[in-house]
Amino acid sequence: MGKINKIWILNGYFRLKILGINRNILPYKSPRNWVIILIFCLTSFHLFGQDTLRVSRQVNSLEITNYVQIYPSNILAINQLDTIQQKFIPFAKFTGTFETQQNYFFQLIVQNTDAEKLSAYLDLGNWSFIDVYSQSPDNQWIIQKGGYFLPLSARNVPRAYPLVKLEVLPHTTQLFYLRVSQKMAFYLPTQQKFYWHNDVWFNQENQPRLFYQGIFLGIILVMALYNLVIYFSVKDVSFLYYVLSLAGIGLYFLFYYGFALELLWQNLPYWNAHSFAVIVPLTRIFWVLFTQTYLHLSEILPSWNKVLNYLIILYLVPIFSGLFNYLFDYDTSEFTVAWIGVMGVLVLSMMILMGILSYRQGYQPALYFLIANMFFSFGSIMFILREVGFLTDTFITRYSVQIGVILQTTLFSLGLADRLNQAQKAIIQKDLEKANLEREKEIEKKQLIENQRLQLENEVKERTADLQEKTEELEITVQKLQESEKNLLELNHIKDKFFSIISHDLRSPMATLNSFLNILVNFSDNFSPDELQNLARRTQKSVGGLTELLDNLLQWARSQMNHLQFEPQTINLYQIVYNTANLLTVSIEEKQIDLKIEIAENLQVFADQNMLSFVFRNLLINALKFTPPKGKINIDSQVSDNQLVIKISDTGIGIPPENLANLFLVHKHFSTRGTQNEKGVGLGLLLCKEFIEKHGGKIAVQSEEGKGTTFSFSLAQIA
Repeated sequence: MGKINKIWILNGYFRLKILGINRNILPYKSPRNWVIILIFCLTSFHLFGQDTLRVSRQVNSLEITNYVQIYPSNILAINQLDTIQQKFIPFAKFTGTFETQQNYFFQLIVQNTDAEKLSAYLDLGNWSFIDVYSQSPDNQWIIQKGGYFLPLSARNVPRAYPLVKLEVLPHTTQLFYLRVSQKMAFYLPTQQKFYWHNDVWFNQENQPRLFYQGIFLGIILVMALYNLVIYFSVKDVSFLYYVLSLAGIGLYFLFYYGFALELLWQNLPYWNAHSFAVIVPLTRIFWVLFTQTYLHLSEILPSWNKVLNYLIILYLVPIFSGLFNYLFDYDTSEFTVAWIGVMGVLVLSMMILMGILSYRQGYQPALYFLIANMFFSFGSIMFILREVGFLTDTFITRYSVQIGVILQTTLFSLGLADRLNQAQKAIIQKDLEKANLEREKEIEKKQLIENQRLQLENEVKERTADLQEKTEELEITVQKLQESEKNLLELNHIKDKFFSIISHDLRSPMATLNSFLNILVNFSDNFSPDELQNLARRTQKSVGGLTELLDNLLQWARSQMNHLQFEPQTINLYQIVYNTANLLTVSIEEKQIDLKIEIAENLQVFADQNMLSFVFRNLLINALKFTPPKGKINIDSQVSDNQLVIKISDTGIGIPPENLANLFLVHKHFSTRGTQNEKGVGLGLLLCKEFIEKHGGKIAVQSEEGKGTTFSFSLAQIA
């Protein structure tokens, strides 16, 4: 453990340099203290000299168990370390056993013989928590942490295997205290050993782990994906169980070599320590399911298939045990590992036995299954013998399980391919037999059908004639019903329309007229002559509007009931327009409308005089209604494509775009008030459209809000 470097007297004290640290010990003037110093020097040489680990950069990897001392009791606080150095004993003399939930203290003295600072890695094994204490030159404790249950981010060396990195100054002897504890009994060492590794060893040890395990896991991944593709192609569940078992094997080796903690769950070391209790049983459950489906045990060996079902149930025990340990921090690790080990031997034995029995039953793919499991079992046995020390650590023994898994995987894949080929052949054979049977049945069916066909032809001819006759009768009946339904719908619509107009549009002017007459009868004495004249004029307008309404209603009703006769004759168009304008002279003069008629006085047309007069009267009334005072109305005609087109244009308020499309639709009936609040019923334009179409013409409208409206219609014939 080193020795006292120097003793000298300074400022009245014995000053010692022990392990590179200066300490003031005792006043030098006391004779008793001289004796104490002498005894201390002798005992320190004995204590610090013989167990010192002397290392340099040339020391690659070294077992240092013989240089480690242990404190025989686990009851010790870190602040007591300075006072009990002489109570540490060589680890080789320690006869006690390690237990969980206890702290154990070791001490190690390291002397750096190099002229440079030395960095190295201390390997104590899979302890849950590891604390390494050393003192800085200013007597402060430096703590390096490691351990299996610490997250990688909290470890001194962020690797899955719990190492602690130490540093020793050049030509210095350094004292280290080690405190360890274990939470899971399974990880307690049966033979505790300590190792010292330098940076070269650290890199050399890590590279093979990454290289060989990377190749192994890559092969597992490729084979899993390959068989997964086959599963999706053929929908054979044995391929799926095989893929899941490969995934479980890959995940287990990720756990075993520390990749799971480094790559998958870096901040879950507690779960990582317990994950094997879930990963291994699930993997072997998938082995059993694969064995059952691959070997068709439910058909070939149904009794043994039931036995394997019980094995699956038994494998749930370590899963629940491991999860209980993980969730409630109750150590069941030894029981869990023992159960998994026993079940593993049992399952491997059962898989080999099932392969033998299935092969003896004549199932050829069982040969691949049997040989593959033998390779895996042999590799597992070699790995276990290496772990317990019966076999030396070589490349073969170290990676025997992986080699066995690769051989097993390859043979399983060949067996699955052979099984797939046999299944396809069986399907083809079954399809051929089925096709032959169906062909024979088809011939019999054809003969029977031919006989029945001749019999049915006569019946079909007879029934076809009857059905054709009945069909014609039904078609006539349906046509009549459809026509009746159409007529009834039209009559019903006419009735609803007529009553709607009468109940709404006729009631309003009648009420207005009644109001005016009531005023004239009861209150005429209260009005001046001018007011009476104005009231009479408004009454006249109301009567005129009512007359127009009744006339339109009468014309519309007659047209709907087909009582309006179309009687075209040669008539003077100008005379029709002129007479219509004369009827509306009062309204024209009252609103001071500039009306221009640009139609030749001798223009003759072949038309129904009453209908044409109705069209002009309604279109001119609409123009007057929506043209403001002092506006303009123009009526002209022109010949286009051998048709006479008459246009009535105004400078009125125009029609909103949303109303233009609905002007001539019966089911979109509406009315709009004029510039002096004149009211219409909306029937005039509908009748105009119907009357123009009876003449073989068309009516159209163009309008822009605020600028005016132009109605145009055409007549098919010109006299």
